[in-house]
Amino acid sequence: MDRASAVRDGFTLGRLIDPVDEETFRQEYWARQPLLVSRGAPGYFAELLTLADMDRVLSLSNVRDGDFRVVRDGKETPVNQLNSRRGEGGAHGLEVLYQHYREGSTVVVNALERRFAPLQRLAHALGTEITARIQANIYVTPAGNRGFKPHYDTHDVFICQVHGSKRWQLFGAPLDLPLRSQPHNKSLPEPTEPLQEFDLCDGDVLYLPRGTLHAGTSNDRTSVHMTLGVHPILWHDVFEEAMRGAAHADVRFRRGLPLGFGWDEEAQRTAQETAAQLVAALAERLRPQELVEASLARSRVLSPPDLLGHLADLEHQAEVEADTKVRRRAGLPFRLGVDGELVNLDFHGKTVQLPAHVEPEVRYVAQSGGAGFTAADIRGELDGPGRLLLVRTLVREGFLTLA
Repeated sequence: MDRASAVRDGFTLGRLIDPVDEETFRQEYWARQPLLVSRGAPGYFAELLTLADMDRVLSLSNVRDGDFRVVRDGKETPVNQLNSRRGEGGAHGLEVLYQHYREGSTVVVNALERRFAPLQRLAHALGTEITARIQANIYVTPAGNRGFKPHYDTHDVFICQVHGSKRWQLFGAPLDLPLRSQPHNKSLPEPTEPLQEFDLCDGDVLYLPRGTLHAGTSNDRTSVHMTLGVHPILWHDVFEEAMRGAAHADVRFRRGLPLGFGWDEEAQRTAQETAAQLVAALAERLRPQELVEASLARSRVLSPPDLLGHLADLEHQAEVEADTKVRRRAGLPFRLGVDGELVNLDFHGKTVQLPAHVEPEVRYVAQSGGAGFTAADIRGELDGPGRLLLVRTLVREGFLTLA
């Protein structure tokens, strides 16, 4: 591949942290320290989510395992307890959820980006830009209540205040950049002396590196905040995958330690010699370029493909003509390059291969803006039927959609 492309459409990192510039954020805050952006701009996140949106989400939802949580001061009510069955005198599950909310519980909606289009677009755009999987959890807290006790997350978060305000307390980081296998120990005493305390108001954002102890209490009105969980590819993951590859390729990594090494000194010396050989073999195998290339491959499937409208596209692809307007899917991450006699267009975790001589036309299509274009607009040496075939092919594969 000779070039990597990432489309930056929608709500970007720059908009999320404005007026802090991206380079300052990368150098001073990312994975280092919290960042509070108090911008005094109510409604800043209204294009993504509002209180009315949450009302509709709840009213049109069923209470199912994995979708909802209700939490009050650290006590979580299992979702299956909200699933009362009809016909037995019990209230509907959604009414039970609201009853918990009326009594002071925070309603948590997990991974709303999976079924709410504005947040899906946000997750794709932001995830593409920073090369990470983004998950949007929503927290609706009644006035004067606290959902969670002080805790830390094992992923970085951007906390976006959508409605109302919340009083946040930060208590430092007892463990620097914890892994998923190192969650917060809830049995530890609750900290009482915050290092920082402030209000997060409508339109503000708070960035927290993973491992930062935090807790928030709503003020005098309902609080709705959106937590964007950032799940990047960690070096730990890269090397763990490389170790699995080494074990599959080299039988020495699949052998056990010498019999009796727990008590036999000679067996222990043999084990040390073997360990040295394996470390040397691993160092030779783990080439930096290959590690990064493997990470690039993983990065292309961090988020599920956005194929909204693809059924209609497939229904009408045969009707696409030279003057039919199409456009590249917004926020679609892709890589375009030439390998010998083929053009490789990577997107949605797959590769579409085309003859190398159509590279100028493919590049025109890939770099087109959101306004759209027609097959007749494409620049290059391809004739009319060839341009039309290219457009129909990329509509069928999901790279283009009807404008």
